Amino acid sequence: MEIKSRKIGNLLLVPNRVNRDPCHVIMYVFLDAVPVVHFNINESVERKLAAIELCEQKLCSQKDAGKICGFHRNTIFKLLRVKNLLGLEAALHDDRGSKNPLKYIGKLRSHIKKLIRKYPAWIDQEIADQAAADMSTPVSRSAVARIRVEKEQSQDTIPSKKELLELAHEAELIEKEYKRQLNLWFDFDSEQECKQIAEECASQPSVKAKGDTERELVNNLEQGIVSLFAGGLIHHLFLGEIEFEKLMDNFPVNADSTYQGCDIMGTLFHSIAQGVPSIEALKLINASELGLLIGRKRIPEKSTFRDHLAAMGELNLSDQLIDQFARILLEQERIDREVFFIDGHFLPYFGLQVIAKGYHTVRKTVMKGNELYMVTDLQGRPLFFITESNEIDFRPIISRSAAMLQEFGIKRPILVFDRGGYGIHFFSTLNKQADFVTWTKYLSQESLQKIPESSFKSGIQSGRSRFLISEEIRTVRESPLTAKNDGRDKVTSVELRLVVLHDVDSGKRLGIFTNNRNKAAHDIAFYMLNRWGKSENVYKEFMARFNLNYHPGYAIEELEKQPLVDNPDIKLNKKASKILTGECDKIHLELRKIEIKLTCRKDKRLTTKAVRLEKELKERIDEIAKFKERLPTIPEKISIVELLKGKKMSRCDLEKKKLYDLMQIMVHHSRERLLEVFGDCYHDKRDIKQVLDMITTRHGRVKLVGQTLIIVLDWIENRKHRQAAVEFCRKLNKKRVKMIGGIGVSLSFHVMSKP
Repeated sequence: MEIKSRKIGNLLLVPNRVNRDPCHVIMYVFLDAVPVVHFNINESVERKLAAIELCEQKLCSQKDAGKICGFHRNTIFKLLRVKNLLGLEAALHDDRGSKNPLKYIGKLRSHIKKLIRKYPAWIDQEIADQAAADMSTPVSRSAVARIRVEKEQSQDTIPSKKELLELAHEAELIEKEYKRQLNLWFDFDSEQECKQIAEECASQPSVKAKGDTERELVNNLEQGIVSLFAGGLIHHLFLGEIEFEKLMDNFPVNADSTYQGCDIMGTLFHSIAQGVPSIEALKLINASELGLLIGRKRIPEKSTFRDHLAAMGELNLSDQLIDQFARILLEQERIDREVFFIDGHFLPYFGLQVIAKGYHTVRKTVMKGNELYMVTDLQGRPLFFITESNEIDFRPIISRSAAMLQEFGIKRPILVFDRGGYGIHFFSTLNKQADFVTWTKYLSQESLQKIPESSFKSGIQSGRSRFLISEEIRTVRESPLTAKNDGRDKVTSVELRLVVLHDVDSGKRLGIFTNNRNKAAHDIAFYMLNRWGKSENVYKEFMARFNLNYHPGYAIEELEKQPLVDNPDIKLNKKASKILTGECDKIHLELRKIEIKLTCRKDKRLTTKAVRLEKELKERIDEIAKFKERLPTIPEKISIVELLKGKKMSRCDLEKKKLYDLMQIMVHHSRERLLEVFGDCYHDKRDIKQVLDMITTRHGRVKLVGQTLIIVLDWIENRKHRQAAVEFCRKLNKKRVKMIGGIGVSLSFHVMSKP
């Protein structure tokens, strides 16, 4: 029987005979010319695997999966249920049919049992031979063996799949009941501090739930629950101080949606704070426990989360949010206004779209990517950031940053940047809006060595290096070629202040250009020497603590580990096109035969068949066109599996990346704010950040009493750390922290006093 390609729903099925063997046919399934699964139509296990994959990826319904893989839809339902409860191996195991020797029934079976009892010393083969002679029928040795031990097997049989499913269901019920009982445990009697707080809060009115889901959350909290992320509630101190909910009001409210913009951004914030490296990793997190941090019963599912984030990205509100957050930082004096460092970080791009290339300074190579420019203060605290494609020069970013700082109320900011922003004409234009400090360029060592040693009257130390400082005024002029390349006829010259550093140990001299005339020379030198330590180190810290290179579409680390291999989609694409073309040729030939027959006589059945064949021909031609259209877009080498339906992972739309990075910066500032409070409780600066991170990611128990959520963090074994955590919680309680989002209750923090 000939097997042809066909369409079921949106999926195209293309059969391929291996070596023209009719018993070895591989069925390839395509979605919009993208291969999704394949299987041997004569192998039951492969068909089951394909059906499970099609349903789990939500590529088709269970009914269509049954049609594609040759199963009834009820069989597909049972396959998925067994896999979820007992695992993939149980789903693939075929245990249909009885293993008992059914043909040995009646007199024959009774006679075999009688011989076994009469001659217990006989081996199975001897019993089989005697039974065959007595009953005049063939009897196998294995049948005698099964009959001999069937009584023993009945006493200790392996549970059937049905019994295992029933046991699995009972186990789920027992586990839920156990968790419920465990969550109810909350030892207030031994924790006197918590007991006192609970008695004080008992008179408060209960929290009014807005819906069934929130009512269930409140009921669970009133009973008391165990939470892996109890320590993460401490971050609500910072979220309350910056009015996080008000900041997220920029996103419009969707009355038909369960989750709003504040919930999505709050989930991002807390997942980053708890060390979750990506959106993909959220599937490994207990949704209910992380949901507590945003005041919800659970966080949204990954697919729901992505849909919301994509819709929020289309609103193009990231710049507005970055601007507002920067103003909040300045208003609350969390940023030093004296000087600002600006530097870029290369974001490697691993997608398939054509974007501008940039120079990766670590890998020492030119590759596709974008640039993240961060503006930080003298202490290395980020104020705002700009993410742009690599075709944009650094100097317009500096001018844009200066204009933003002026809008924030800093009349004439001082900007410190490296040689990437060097330009004489640029200096003349930047001079109108800001002061700048940068290294000199095109200034020879000979020119600097001509400066007399008597002019070095002050000094400064940076790390282990010691420098003497001198200064003078110099007029610098750009070359005519530079002006011509920029489309200017007139050559620009500007008068700048040159601060020279003389390295005491090596004798080498370094030049610094600035247009600032008010700051002392040693201040200018201090700014420039600290650019690396403050501006560069903030990127190192972000790379160490966060996933700075991560794009909300995929994880960079996973891609870097995978070698580039030949793309199998190219071969499949060409093979499918060839098979479809062959079928088109056969249809053309069949239509030609029908035309010849119709010229001799009219036949309604032939006419109907011709119409059907023409329809099939058009469908195959359309599918061939899809394959040919997609072929030029398929890369020859790949390291990742493309998203289905031809969607490409892109860094060109940076909106979601900006929202993600904004949350990373917020988490950074939240940690800095908590360090201010924790610094009075723990005085060892060598590991203060690590101890604080241990507390804010601590497990614990929470219970809602009245309108106060009591959080008891788990026992801390180290006495020094435990005492610091207890004092830290007391300081937090004096600040009357409230939960941001969700039920909006007050928070009371404590540490378990006994292990």
